[in-house]
Amino acid sequence: MEEELEIIMPDKENNDVSFLQLTGDLTRASGERLLKYYPWEQGLPNGRNILVINFTNVNYINSAGIAYLFRVCKLLHKNNVLIRTFGLEYHYEKMFHIVGLTKYMKFYPSEWAAVEDL
Repeated sequence: MEEELEIIMPDKENNDVSFLQLTGDLTRASGERLLKYYPWEQGLPNGRNILVINFTNVNYINSAGIAYLFRVCKLLHKNNVLIRTFGLEYHYEKMFHIVGLTKYMKFYPSEWAAVEDL
């Protein structure tokens, strides 16, 4: 049974970085919600140029979910936004690499490493 995706964009104390917290399953239905969650084509709030996505609590990602994530990444890429991720299970990192998502995002071992670009 699909676990509904919770999408939160917490406002943390950082001038350059926006954060996106995902919890649940990333599928066609939840991917559509992710696409409509924020006007990604306008860039990030307050002119920020880095988005850190937390995948720690994402349990499942299917091909449709990846397609929606691709769309979000492409929209942000057009606005010169760097996308950094952490908490992604290794097999999803491999899958993202195979399908070409690594053109738009980098993987990090922790939130701190993603923010600091280490």
